[in-house]
Amino acid sequence: MLNVIPIGSKQISYLMYNDNTCELLAHYHTGEVKSFSSVPQDDYEILIRSENRYDAFVQLTGRLALKSL
Repeated sequence: MLNVIPIGSKQISYLMYNDNTCELLAHYHTGEVKSFSSVPQDDYEILIRSENRYDAFVQLTGRLALKSL
């Protein structure tokens, strides 16, 4: 199932999470779309419950980048 997450950012229009594939897509206002694979459901839950979803997204993508090293 695809879940749309409003982000409230000047750069990012919205996020979309696919709980079947654990993929997170960031849709930018420029039309660019970035894909992040292997995003655990727990991280998605933290993101949607966050008061500042943009900061939560930045922290999440930072952790994902470290895991890929």
